[in-house]
Parts: sequence; structure tokens; C-alpha cells
Amino acid sequence: MTVILKVFILHLLIMLHGVQGHIYDVTEYGAEPSNVDNKDAFVAAWRAACGSAAGNATLLIPEGTFAVSNIEFSGPCKNGHSPLAVVVDGVLHPCAGSCHRKSDDVWITFSSISNLLVTGAGTLDGRGGERHSNGAKSKTTTFDNTTSITQTLELNSVANATVRGLKFLNSRGFHLNLHRSSHVAAEGLRIEAPAASRNTDGIHLGLSSHVTVADSFIGTGDDCVSIGPGSSGVVVTGVVCGPGHGISVGSLGREEGEDDVRGLLVRNCTVTGTTNGLRIKTWPGSPPSRAFNITFRDIVMANVSNPIIIDQHYCPHAHCSHIGKPSLVQISDVAYERIAGTSSSRVAVQLLCSEDRPCSGVRFDRVNLSCGRERCGSKFSNVEGKPNLVAADEAAFGPGAVPPPEQDADVLSPNTEQLQVVQY
Repeated sequence: MTVILKVFILHLLIMLHGVQGHIYDVTEYGAEPSNVDNKDAFVAAWRAACGSAAGNATLLIPEGTFAVSNIEFSGPCKNGHSPLAVVVDGVLHPCAGSCHRKSDDVWITFSSISNLLVTGAGTLDGRGGERHSNGAKSKTTTFDNTTSITQTLELNSVANATVRGLKFLNSRGFHLNLHRSSHVAAEGLRIEAPAASRNTDGIHLGLSSHVTVADSFIGTGDDCVSIGPGSSGVVVTGVVCGPGHGISVGSLGREEGEDDVRGLLVRNCTVTGTTNGLRIKTWPGSPPSRAFNITFRDIVMANVSNPIIIDQHYCPHAHCSHIGKPSLVQISDVAYERIAGTSSSRVAVQLLCSEDRPCSGVRFDRVNLSCGRERCGSKFSNVEGKPNLVAADEAAFGPGAVPPPEQDADVLSPNTEQLQVVQY
């Protein structure tokens, strides 16, 4: 009777996640909730699911807390056009000690797969925020990035995939990385790491196309969403971001021969308590590439240090190579539409572009930012066509041309605490 009930519950869980077909439960291949590495059982269950030609196969990680070392779920699989589902209802964490190889920089990888669904009510806990003091009863939560595993989950060369509903905790690096993948949706996720943690981007993507990031809560110590080189056709919508470094394009121009970033839409997002709001960043002295056709629309800010910033002199540490040399990344056709909220600094808009590749085609429409009791300011350098800044009661909106900018200008809105950027 117990076995029958278990099977019924498993099938019910699968149906609730919107998938069906044969279920490959990792516990039936030897996995068990424990601190012992379950990698072999996970791999065996994956091979069975991936090798099933019957269609609609499901790899199930049921409720319970499972330790697993670095693992790659690789294809191609025999599912053809049928979806291959991975349902995580338990909690996964890296195994302790030296069970992973020192060269690994990704904990869990899906590679060379088409038609994939990764979902469930479970949690991927990278345990980057845990460090126990020797002999102490209490636990400190200083962040530890020193171990070899630096990313929690990566989709590498994956097509037609969805990552939905999971919770990510305390990665030692990026929580979710989409690399060389296409037609991918990341939706309904909750991603959390300490505000002081380093390089813990919520969702990063690069060399990927037709990606949607939707309806997710992301609060980390780095970018909530970062869009890297070679990204195109990207939509970020319904993201609640904070703490962290905001929503960023870049950094760009670190390597020779980087592909362009093009066709990005960020809309209907909320950014709270972050160091940056909407940012585009490129390295100094970078080789040539482009970032263009980028739109930020219907964004609400609250207590953000740099609400709108283009930084083409990006240097996150004291000793950047090529410091002082101009970036050769051309930024163009960037629109900021209906951006509202509060800045925690007096400089609410900064467009700090390259001396050799001035920003062009930057448009503002109804950008309305408040700086509390301070007067809002802006900084512009190397921008073709500087937007007008007017007081709140003088605002007039509409399309049209903007007079050429005075370079390296620092403009304060007169007799007002509110900055409105208007393009005529």
C-alpha cells in the first residue's frame, strides 16, 4: 500500500508541474537524502531518462536534502521533439570536502540538449554563504567564494528550454548562467545571496539569443541580471531586483573578438536599494564591438545609488589593464522610457561614454527621478545629442532632436529636488 501511495504522489507532483510520461526517480537509482555524494545515482537516472525514446521522460529529484558534487547532464538525448523534464522538489547542495575536482567552475550543468524543462518546488543551495567557526556553536554567514565551484547552474549549448519555479540560494558565483543557448525562458525564480557577496550575479547570459527572463525575485551581491557579449533578442520583464548591482549590460570589451549585444528590452521591472539601476558597462581600452538597439521601459526605482548609468571606463578593482585608454565599444540606439523613482545619490543620470566612440542615439522619454532633499544632478561626457534637463513643473514631453551636448557637463535642475529628462 505504501508503494502504491508513493507512486500516486509522484505522478501527482509531475502533473502539477505540467509534465508527464515515464518518471525516473533518482532514489530508485540509489540516491538518498544525506551528506554523501549522490552523483552516481543522479547520472544513472539521467542516462535512463535521456536515453528514453518513448517521449515525455521525467527525471525526478523528490523531497529531501541531497548532496551532490559537480555534475553534468549532457546530451544529445533521444527525446526528439518531446520535452525532457527535470523536476527538483528537494534541496540540493554541494557535497563537503574534496569530492569535486579543483578545475570545476560549475556545479550543475545541462549541455547539448534540446527541448528541456527544469522545474520544481525545490532549492539549489550553493552554500557559498556558510562558514562554520571551529568549535563554535553559532554559525557565521560571511561569504566564501574560495572554493572551486563558482556557478550553481549552467545551460550550455541548450535550445528550446525553460527553467521555472526553482529557488537559488547562496551561489559561490553566478546562480544561473545561460551560455551559447537559444530560445530559453527563465521564469518564476527566486534567487538570494548576501548583499556583500562577490560575483554572485542572479542570471547571466552570453552568446545566447531569444532569451526571456520573467517574473522573478532576485537579490544578490552583484547584478540581478547581466547581459554579456553575444546576446541578442533578450527580454527581461517583471523582475524585482534588490539588493545587488541592478540590471546590467556587460561588462563588455574584456576579450578580443567579442560578439555584439543587440536587441535588448528591459520592461516592467522594480529595482530597490541597489548600487546601480540600469547600467551599461565596458572596459577601458577594449577592442571594437557594439551594443545597440537597447530599450529600458516602465522601470520603478527606489533608493538606487546610480539609477541610470553608462560607464565606458568600468574598472571594478584598482589595477585594470589599459586604464586610461578609451573603450572601442560603440553604444548606440539606447532608449529610456517611463523611468520613475528615487535616487540615493545626487547624480541620478550618468552617461560616461568613450572618447573614441561617443554614444549616439540615446533617447529619454518621461524619466522622472527624485533625489530626496538634495537637488538631482546629471553627468554627460562624449554623448552625441545631450538630453535636456528641466524642472518638474517645466516638463514637456515629445519626440524630436536635441541640441549637441557640451562635453563633460554637470547639470543640476534649478530650484527643484526632482530631475526630469526630456527629449524634444
